[in-house]
Amino acid sequence: MLTLQLPTLLALLGTALMAVVIFAPAPSAAKVTVSLAPPAAPLPLERWEVPRAERGPTWPALVDARAASCDEASRLALVDALVTVRAAWADAILRRALDDEPDALVRDAIVAALRAGGAR
Repeated sequence: MLTLQLPTLLALLGTALMAVVIFAPAPSAAKVTVSLAPPAAPLPLERWEVPRAERGPTWPALVDARAASCDEASRLALVDALVTVRAAWADAILRRALDDEPDALVRDAIVAALRAGGAR
């Protein structure tokens, strides 16, 4: 009697496995990590560079690239830090900052720093 039931049990087991394969949810698609598509072209108006007066000073990026868009208080702190360093490269950054800085308060601090640096 076991010989007649074994094929039936195997058929039921095969049917159950096929049902799992057919009706199981499909695996999610793999995330694309690399795109071989060319970068999207900027809008026509974004291609032009912003006039110099509207951009902030670029001299803080000479100290650290993350400081490129810092505010007035941060630039004053940078001037103070460069005065504290008292190195030739710091004086070179301060001289460049004098030409690049649009804010009068920061420019006055740079002038005072260069005068203090020249007195040493």
